[in-house]
Amino acid sequence: MTQRYTIIHKTKYSYDYEASESYSQIKISPLETLCQSVNAHWLEINPDVPTFSHRDYFGNLVHEFSVPFRHSYLEIISKSDVTLFAPSHEPLNSLMKIKDARNWFDRYQLEFYDFINTSSFVPITQEVRNFAKKILDPERRLAEAVMDLNEVFTKQFKYKSGSTNINTPIDEVIQKKMGVCQDFAHTMIAALRSVGVAARYVSGYIESYDPNSRLPELVGAEQSHAWLDVYIPEFSWFGVDPTNNMISSEKHMRVAIGRDFHDVSPVRGTFKGSGRQSLEVDVKMRRAENKETTMQATLQKPS
Repeated sequence: MTQRYTIIHKTKYSYDYEASESYSQIKISPLETLCQSVNAHWLEINPDVPTFSHRDYFGNLVHEFSVPFRHSYLEIISKSDVTLFAPSHEPLNSLMKIKDARNWFDRYQLEFYDFINTSSFVPITQEVRNFAKKILDPERRLAEAVMDLNEVFTKQFKYKSGSTNINTPIDEVIQKKMGVCQDFAHTMIAALRSVGVAARYVSGYIESYDPNSRLPELVGAEQSHAWLDVYIPEFSWFGVDPTNNMISSEKHMRVAIGRDFHDVSPVRGTFKGSGRQSLEVDVKMRRAENKETTMQATLQKPS
């Protein structure tokens, strides 16, 4: 299956008093992958200033710019035309056990170093190890165990917007069994890494409502979304969405990948001036047939 979307992502910072200058780094451009084709992308900055773009270490498209004069607001508008394709489920046929997968990653640890070790938001604590061992038994097939672990977050955890923030530790999420998509992605990544399996963080969007489906709307869909990829040895990266207990699909639009949220933060920056700044974000995702889904996003922390 394929589906084409247009996405309009607007971000606006307003200042109590004029800022004398500001600097921003943004990662809001969709990725080009085997399952995602970027037909077109436009970026508009107000006030109008030049931008410098480059690819980061993980291949994400980064735009940087500064506003070196007084301004009362900063507006960033990203427009994308993207075609999504359903990914292959072939990795689920893997018969490799978790213990054998760990040995495999040991042999290729240089290639997967960033995704099998701890990172800023993904520590491997004793709480994480205890959580992981309930499902990720070394004798189990990795593919089967990944799907069971993915299911845990809809069966045993509660999705509650605002229940956590960007600095809420994974241990607290596990203990309270509550959080948002970012927390569930980080927790599942930590569990997989604790048994030596490579996993990476994915940020992007997910279509909230399919007019051709009788299924309910997806959780977390009205905001920027987070899920993860796990590497199935001798196959490929394989996307799973623990917030919705599903495999990543032609509904999932990828924007950035990394070790955790730290690597994919949509907007980072600083400004010089007195007073505070306020943030407004609006994201609209529209199918090619003009049926519209509107999503409100929080760029500082996806939920």
